[in-house]
Amino acid sequence: MSALSELTFRNLQSADEVRAAYPFEVAGYSEEEAASLESMLYRFTNAPHLFFGAFEPSGTVIGYITSTQATSPLVTHDSMSTHDPKGSTACIHSVCVDPKWQRKGVATKLLELYPDTVRQYNSSVEDTSQKAKIARLAMLAREDLVPFYQQVGYTNLGQSSVVHGAEKWYDCIFDIQKRLIH
Repeated sequence: MSALSELTFRNLQSADEVRAAYPFEVAGYSEEEAASLESMLYRFTNAPHLFFGAFEPSGTVIGYITSTQATSPLVTHDSMSTHDPKGSTACIHSVCVDPKWQRKGVATKLLELYPDTVRQYNSSVEDTSQKAKIARLAMLAREDLVPFYQQVGYTNLGQSSVVHGAEKWYDCIFDIQKRLIH
């Protein structure tokens, strides 16, 4: 197993990489919460700029973040299955890491680097009636993970009105203008 410093962080570049990452989705969420492979491929096809991964030196994906854009300032039930390029919110749907790599800093590094990826996208896009720059990241977090997300710069807005599986979820946001020191 490589050290964290030997990993590469970049956008996923193919449907095969999405398929290789899919087992982490199934391992990371309950059956009723996990996205289907079709949903993940939809997100990759429609918002590839928001599908960011961690890779071993061999090129094997070991973790990822996936989002889609929405016009709502928070994640909604509808935003989980759609992408609206006119939306200024990137709704994070999954932060998943290969179980062999968990608790080794991979998720933290993905979350620290993700805003830079979004800023890079913003620098390549003009706000138009068809596309918007992303102003914020939003996610639903399980209560036990809220402190983790707060450590990487997210603000907890309290319990979400979204019902997704049996867990209670909390709305967390990250202002894309915020700079993290890493």
